[in-house]
Amino acid sequence: MWARFPIVALSLVLYGAGSGVYYIARGTLPLALFGPERYAPLMGRLARPSLLAQALAPSLGGVILTHAGTSATLALLVGLAVGNVALVGALWKTAYAPSPAAPAP
Repeated sequence: MWARFPIVALSLVLYGAGSGVYYIARGTLPLALFGPERYAPLMGRLARPSLLAQALAPSLGGVILTHAGTSATLALLVGLAVGNVALVGALWKTAYAPSPAAPAP
């Protein structure tokens, strides 16, 4: 694959590396920040929204596809993706906003 489609191979390698870093950080960061006594309940609360979305997505996608058609389903997915990018942009802006200057004494 590397010889015929190097960009695809590179994309797969970077995707795999990103997934690995994500799962390592997701498991170790809460442990380092909150300690082992609060780790299990915190991980459960962090996992709940993602697991619910993963469980409901196929059924909801099938219902939307059946009742609204492919164009509406694709439009909904694009809208959700754009909303996700907007939320990440808002978080980025909040995280890297310049802090207000301290008042002079």
